[in-house]
Amino acid sequence: MNVLVENQPNCLVSLQVELPADRVTREWQTVAEQFQRNVRIPGYRPGKAPKSLVDTRFAKDIKEELTNRLLRESLNEAIKEKNIQVISVSQVENVEIGADNVLRYRATVVTAPDFELPDYSSIPAEIALEEVNDEHIQRWVDQLREPHATYTPVEDRALAFGDYAVVSYEGKIDGTPLAEAIPTSPQQLQGRRNAWIFIDEKSLLPGFCAALVGQNVNEERTFSLELPADFPIADLAGKKVDYTVTLHGINSKSLPEFTDELAAKLDPGSTAEQVRTKIREQLEQLAQNQFESNKRQAAVKYLLSNVECELPANIVEREMAGILKEIVRENQGRGVSDEELRNHQDELLGAAQQSARDRVRTNFLLLRIAEKEKIEVGEQDIAQRVYEMAARYEIPVKKLIKDLQRRDGFGPLREQILAGKALDLLAANVTVTQPAAPAEAPANA
Repeated sequence: MNVLVENQPNCLVSLQVELPADRVTREWQTVAEQFQRNVRIPGYRPGKAPKSLVDTRFAKDIKEELTNRLLRESLNEAIKEKNIQVISVSQVENVEIGADNVLRYRATVVTAPDFELPDYSSIPAEIALEEVNDEHIQRWVDQLREPHATYTPVEDRALAFGDYAVVSYEGKIDGTPLAEAIPTSPQQLQGRRNAWIFIDEKSLLPGFCAALVGQNVNEERTFSLELPADFPIADLAGKKVDYTVTLHGINSKSLPEFTDELAAKLDPGSTAEQVRTKIREQLEQLAQNQFESNKRQAAVKYLLSNVECELPANIVEREMAGILKEIVRENQGRGVSDEELRNHQDELLGAAQQSARDRVRTNFLLLRIAEKEKIEVGEQDIAQRVYEMAARYEIPVKKLIKDLQRRDGFGPLREQILAGKALDLLAANVTVTQPAAPAEAPANA
């Protein structure tokens, strides 16, 4: 067998294969004899029809079976002979058995990227382990107190920052209600009646609440807001919106003391101090989890910054399609309109492509490390991951197993676990140093 190999961009390799006539002839005889034994021809018992008759009547079928068999066998042999790490076969073309009885064809295969692994025995990274302090705990305690807050009407003063205002308002652009001028704008920007708004710099729109400070109950105010050119809602970017706001009421919020009685309502049998202790433990665990996650991210960043390689275009495109679906689903969940997504199409495509390339490159790097380190995935690893997936997606384990078998999903699942184990190994090799503390400003002379 003669094999000519040609490397192409994007991890493609072409193989020009020629199978000698003697092998083609031998295989033809084998296939023809199998047909002679199995075909049924009127007037002859099974297997008793003359070979010449079978060859003539089933020549097309014999040639098709012969070609498929030789293609399958010879391509596997060629890949093994040339030591090519094949991921998939892209196409087989120009298949021909010539007058000289030689089988010739051209196969294009997708291969794993070629790269050298960097030294990953010690990966430097600046990562801070967040220390849990009393302020962090108090913020969580305040969140627990929040549902039990009381609101008291304020009648002896004007609206101030920190109040809760009850307002009716409407936004307009050039005299046209915002709901008509830009139908895609969010309802909360168009206008509402008897809406509760917390008066601070971040509520609704920049400058909206500041324009209301000092307003009295039953007073109506009109003001304009210039939205910045980089406003996240594209249809409103750079626009001037005129608002008319009527203040119906002012309320101040009071949080109850975090007493043992309140703590027992939230966590039966616990005192306030015990709840604070549990909060501290949870926050410390969250901080440790984030620390470990940061180590894994640092390991991936180290790999990506030290290895550049070509990637299989078809795998990148498939990953990119999945990322785009994630982006669209996430933005639609946040209320972003289809029109806004189309307006940012090029930006989204660029981000998805870069993210896809990074994900694919990372996966190849981790799998290579797993191979080098002889990391293995056992049946227990597979079973544990299947049970975790079934719990996450809330489907029966047996149904998930059938779905994975139907989609040939156990191969990719095994690779995911391998990559995860390799990343765990890398994270353990991260040498952490604390980030330098910011320099203090010099004291005034």
